[in-house]
Amino acid sequence: MSKTRFLKRGDKVLTLFKAKPGLFRIIQIQGNRLSRRLEDLGILSGTVITKIKVKGDKDTAPAIRVVTKERKGVLGGGMSLKIWVDYQGSIITLTSLPPNATGVVKELSGGQFMVDAVGLLGIREGEEVTFLHRLPPMDYVVRVDGRRIRVGEGAAAKVWGTKEGRPVQLTALGAGRLLVVDKIAGGMTSVEHLEKLGIMPESKILVEGVEPRQNIGIGRTRLVLIQSPDGMELWLGEREASNITGVIVT
Repeated sequence: MSKTRFLKRGDKVLTLFKAKPGLFRIIQIQGNRLSRRLEDLGILSGTVITKIKVKGDKDTAPAIRVVTKERKGVLGGGMSLKIWVDYQGSIITLTSLPPNATGVVKELSGGQFMVDAVGLLGIREGEEVTFLHRLPPMDYVVRVDGRRIRVGEGAAAKVWGTKEGRPVQLTALGAGRLLVVDKIAGGMTSVEHLEKLGIMPESKILVEGVEPRQNIGIGRTRLVLIQSPDGMELWLGEREASNITGVIVT
């Protein structure tokens, strides 16, 4: 199907990520996985969707609290946007679920590091996961081998140790609790960022408390909220929104 059939003279083609809020006609969706999932929602070339304006801390993907049959835990915002779940017959990103809603995992669109990381929380294809709520931007104030630092909630969720013979996230510990790091559940960017803070396997972390975020953090994923023609709202990350091109409808 020719993309030019959806263009008019003078139309300026741009990405969904860069488009201003309002009506947006899709010209092309790059990536087979993304195009397949959006097509399931009735969103394809020629479809007019609505980009919804988001404000404040919703401009960046917040960490979320989830629960599976294995455990309750925290997911960084970027990871939650790569988990596609079946909710009431629609395949949407995990972070698009309403609070306290449960979906069945259909696809993990990240790499093997991401698959292994979310697997520690019991998030696997075919398994149920319940989205509890979004978390406000917070810093975990900790001492790492005696040095006081701040770690954003998304990064803290990637730090795992063992308590009473069971895997546990740094985010699960309260003030005064000590964790010996077993592994960093994330890709090289996360590993390198945490290593710069002195956090790596065998590091000893003492939690002092949790405080409001002082800065935006490293590598925080920016969010785009869209609405399909039938009213379904869907959160997408910057990467996905940048792979959708089209024109603003006036």
